[in-house]
Amino acid sequence: MGSNSKSREACHEDRISGLPDAIISHILSFLLTREAVRTSVLSHRWKNQWTSVPNLYLRDREYYPLERRLKKCDPDGFSGFVDRVLFFRGSSNIHRFRLLCLEMKDFSRIDAWIRTAIMRNVVELDLELYEYSNPPQPFVLPRSLFMCKTLVVLKVRLQSNFIALAPASDCFPSLKFLHVDVVLPDADSMEKLFSCCPALEDLVIEGEPGYDSVLNFEVSAPKLKRLRISWYIVPSHGNYDRKVFINANVPSLEEFNLQENILANYSLKNAHSLSRAKIDLVNLHSGEKFGTVRDSADRIQWLFAEIRNVKFLSLSAPVFGGPCSVYQYHLPTFNNLNHLELLLQNCCSLRSVTNFLQISPKLEHLVFENSIHCYVCHFVDESVHEWSPPDFVPACLLSHLKTIRIRGFQGRPDEMEVVEYLLKYGAVLSTMTICTLEYFCEEKEMKFPVLGLREEVKLLQKISMFPRASKTCQIVFPKLK
Repeated sequence: MGSNSKSREACHEDRISGLPDAIISHILSFLLTREAVRTSVLSHRWKNQWTSVPNLYLRDREYYPLERRLKKCDPDGFSGFVDRVLFFRGSSNIHRFRLLCLEMKDFSRIDAWIRTAIMRNVVELDLELYEYSNPPQPFVLPRSLFMCKTLVVLKVRLQSNFIALAPASDCFPSLKFLHVDVVLPDADSMEKLFSCCPALEDLVIEGEPGYDSVLNFEVSAPKLKRLRISWYIVPSHGNYDRKVFINANVPSLEEFNLQENILANYSLKNAHSLSRAKIDLVNLHSGEKFGTVRDSADRIQWLFAEIRNVKFLSLSAPVFGGPCSVYQYHLPTFNNLNHLELLLQNCCSLRSVTNFLQISPKLEHLVFENSIHCYVCHFVDESVHEWSPPDFVPACLLSHLKTIRIRGFQGRPDEMEVVEYLLKYGAVLSTMTICTLEYFCEEKEMKFPVLGLREEVKLLQKISMFPRASKTCQIVFPKLK
């Protein structure tokens, strides 16, 4: 009996409460602040433990649904809670301050909380604010935010525009990561936010530009290494010709990631260190009638001229699916390109593969697929895949190209012709890996092969009979290993 009671006591022993304060605070930092505060009722040991947690995650989502169910509305419910949290924490530092407001309409209270976090030497500030009034009221980013010496990470997601009260100089002295996501951004505010970032290394710009507005701003960040831009406009029957101009002075830029459906105007000044680029223009289709892509040819040419010295390029754009797209848009020669990923919609011509090989003389690694779903309706004759070899064999195929990986392979006639051509002229090719097409079953949340095992074996046997310029080239079907 004695041993059994001791074992039961051991099972109910509160080991967490015996941990050092620093470890308990670290554990609580992963919780919503509201949940962390609730631990104060566990015991005397836990009463004020939450006040030493360096991270605050405050969101109003939990408050308003309850008030609606009780058929009452207390606008100070969430605001009062935040005020009390900041009061009881006293003067202790705040490392991360994350604020998500779906219903808050009093921006002055939010401004006060931000100022308090700045006074508490905040390192990471994450603001996600939604404002549904008509017309929407802009949120004011206080001057003290720009002058905060401890701020390293800033994330701002706003459903409406903002006003930046930035000083003329000495902005963001320690800021290294900046993520801005704004609906209907204003050029002047964007300019003030990005024009002086002396320590910035990572910048993410997302948003929905206005239909009729002109958005023209500069980015000045001498230490910026990674730049990601994502613009999106909901399709409509209106004019798609947006006037968006971004001029970036980025002498240290190494990576550029672009995803949009409007094709803005870009100027990357002094981007001599740029080595990686990912361009996703998946909604920009040569068959669509928005502003017509022909009218955007100069912007396409300018964009690719800005990234022509990269060593790694990932490209997804049906606008390049036409047989003569490289020549139509006057793309430059990529003399330093070593690795190319070409992601084509299933309506695109594989001629673009050899077209890009011709403007990439030192290419060593090629990945491409021709199976991404296209959402544009095509006539039957437009969806027929035809391929013909280029007039001249690409230089990289004769002397540099070492590996080829084909994804979403179905064994269509044009695919087989391309494979045969690449094997025939790939003089230094070491490996060609062919991954057959798969489809995703939502019911089972799994991917399943489109081709059966026997069909894949037949494809491998047929491709193995193609002549090869490289005697050491291996053909690999991963599923048949």
